[in-house]
Amino acid sequence: MSLVNRAGAKRLRQQVQSDRGGGREQDLKKGIIDHFNELHSVNFWTDKEIEKQIIDDELKDLDSSFADVGLKDGIIMFSPSSASKCERELFLKATKAKKDTVTMYPYQRRWTRNSTAVHRAVQKDLMYAEKVLKDPLFTVERTEDGRPAWEKNIAHVVQLEHRGIPFQLYGMMDGILRYSPDGSRIGFEFKTKSTTIAAVGDYKMREATPDHVTQCTAYSLLFGVDEFLITYESVAKDSWMKGADARPDMKAFYVHVTEEDRLRLLDKFADVAEQFYDGEIPAPDFSKCIFCPFKTRCKEVGV
Repeated sequence: MSLVNRAGAKRLRQQVQSDRGGGREQDLKKGIIDHFNELHSVNFWTDKEIEKQIIDDELKDLDSSFADVGLKDGIIMFSPSSASKCERELFLKATKAKKDTVTMYPYQRRWTRNSTAVHRAVQKDLMYAEKVLKDPLFTVERTEDGRPAWEKNIAHVVQLEHRGIPFQLYGMMDGILRYSPDGSRIGFEFKTKSTTIAAVGDYKMREATPDHVTQCTAYSLLFGVDEFLITYESVAKDSWMKGADARPDMKAFYVHVTEEDRLRLLDKFADVAEQFYDGEIPAPDFSKCIFCPFKTRCKEVGV
């Protein structure tokens, strides 16, 4: 191959890599932050249709039950939110082991209350952006009955088998968006940080939390989406008087789930499922004990 052809091939490889990774990744990460910033830079009126849709969804959440999704008896179930948990914790959850009594202090309850409220507000923002912005970069995918593709509107279960071992995966997610430039489906996962605004700064947050990436892998198995934006918002804000100099309170990360990622997670689920059916308790992972609700039971079982 001549030097000219080699140079051309190199440029082509770089362009393909840019299209698949760097360029697209940066466009999507910047795009979702710009999307919210553009919305929050203008004044807009309350929209009765949107507000009614939000209320209808909340009422639907209250009326729907866990049994409506079609779970099969006798088959171990996993969920995206617990996909990164210790295998022993997943096992104990499946066996309905007794959970520890957890003391919640008043400030902790307000902490979770605030995070839940922001979560709802962000989903409402996504709906308002469709009407307020002239050319919104993102729109919310809709279900067959016209509801926003998020939460219990898309909650369902998939029956899986890996290495000949059956299990089921049940869950819902924060949203499925459509990226306007090419119409692609993008999974939207939203998280809050509540300590200081520095929590979403470049020094403390250089990549998405690994647990959240694993959660996206599980969503990929559930919803057939390969690309995700994990967006973090700090509930704590910079000084009101900082104005244009205020530190950014939002940060987004792009995740592209590969077949290798899915296989790795399927292997983990299959391992736990096999041990569940055989009655063999998995070994503990002591690096994941902090939020485990089965500490007492785990100690009783032993290493």
